[in-house]
Amino acid sequence: MKQRTPLVVAAISGFVMLAAFFFQPYTAPYLGLVLNWAIIISSVALLIAIASLLVTHIHFIIKGRKGFLYSIVLVIAFFITLGLGWYLGVDDPVYLAGIRTVLMPLENAVMALIALVLMSAAVKIFRVRGWSILTVTFGISALVFLFLNLGFLNFEGNPGMSKLVAVIQRLPVVGARGLLIGVALGALLMALRVLFGQEVEHE
Repeated sequence: MKQRTPLVVAAISGFVMLAAFFFQPYTAPYLGLVLNWAIIISSVALLIAIASLLVTHIHFIIKGRKGFLYSIVLVIAFFITLGLGWYLGVDDPVYLAGIRTVLMPLENAVMALIALVLMSAAVKIFRVRGWSILTVTFGISALVFLFLNLGFLNFEGNPGMSKLVAVIQRLPVVGARGLLIGVALGALLMALRVLFGQEVEHE
């Protein structure tokens, strides 16, 4: 019964919100109120998660656990960011510029790591599957997009080829949107399974 209570509450809440969205002209005030409550609850949950993360790393520092230097860096960076944001305000241009100065190199480093991981995965696919239509097509398409995006080929004097290259360069964006649509459909199906009680853990 304890496991079913949160499920029943989530299912009722989900169906009420779906009904509210369908009858939005009549339920708009109540829908906005519920969404504000959800934002507040999510913010409180995020604060609790941040506090738990800080307590965990402070515990690592006190115990001298292996890798506690990373915990020290995390705690110091958190309190410096929190203090500056509290003093200057989160909309201060200097504060935002400092945040971007730190975040941009980190994002670039993460993207580089993702590229390396994907490249190693591609090499592993070639080693495991061997030469097949899938691997050859993947390798050729990767090389084509690499050469086009690096600017090795220049078709400024040929408008037709320039348009063709522009269309080819947009294909990864189309594929990424397809993946996002797939992720959204998967999340929708999972949400429906939860609402209908099909994701109950069996003892």
